[in-house]
Amino acid sequence: MAFPREYAEWNNNWWEEAGNFEARRVLLIGDSITNGYRNDVQNALRGDGILVDKLCGSRCAGDPMLTAEIELALGPLNGYTYQAVHFNNGLHGGCNDTHVSLETYRRGIETLCGVITRLQPSAVLILATSTPMTRKGAPAGTVDEAFNAFVLERNAFLRAYAAENGLVLDDLYALTAGDPTFPQPDGVHFDADGFTRLGEAVARHIRTVL
Repeated sequence: MAFPREYAEWNNNWWEEAGNFEARRVLLIGDSITNGYRNDVQNALRGDGILVDKLCGSRCAGDPMLTAEIELALGPLNGYTYQAVHFNNGLHGGCNDTHVSLETYRRGIETLCGVITRLQPSAVLILATSTPMTRKGAPAGTVDEAFNAFVLERNAFLRAYAAENGLVLDDLYALTAGDPTFPQPDGVHFDADGFTRLGEAVARHIRTVL
């Protein structure tokens, strides 16, 4: 059976100073939330001599296409060595006709963590929890309990998995949930200031583990 796909799948990838193979690098893997804060992570870490690449898209953990994309990005053909991989995947495939079960998601995360550590054994793997789903038109920070249920379920798994396997956790949900200073105008994505603050928080976390 084919893996459930959304109406349109997308990718937005970036390699900073792509010809510089000797630089210290960090790879951000994620969705549109990661895509939104990547530039701010780069701005924060450039002074540390760290280049920030991104592999962003709509694919949910468990999709074999995501596994292939990560293998290509981290493998010898691409040619980069990473000091850290910040992995944020959990908002897609959560409901409606593209529902991905927790068991499928769990197996997907386990597979992808294995791929990352196999191809980049010296990189610190950082698992990020997904940010909340909020209610459009409600006061900022109001979580949409029904839509947010799958986010909570996946985040609970990620926290337990990170603890059980000695992985670093970046709890972006705890940072943003219920905080009206992180407005999400469309219920999912943050405003420009929110993305900047997220990016700065991610950069601090990466700097700490490195």
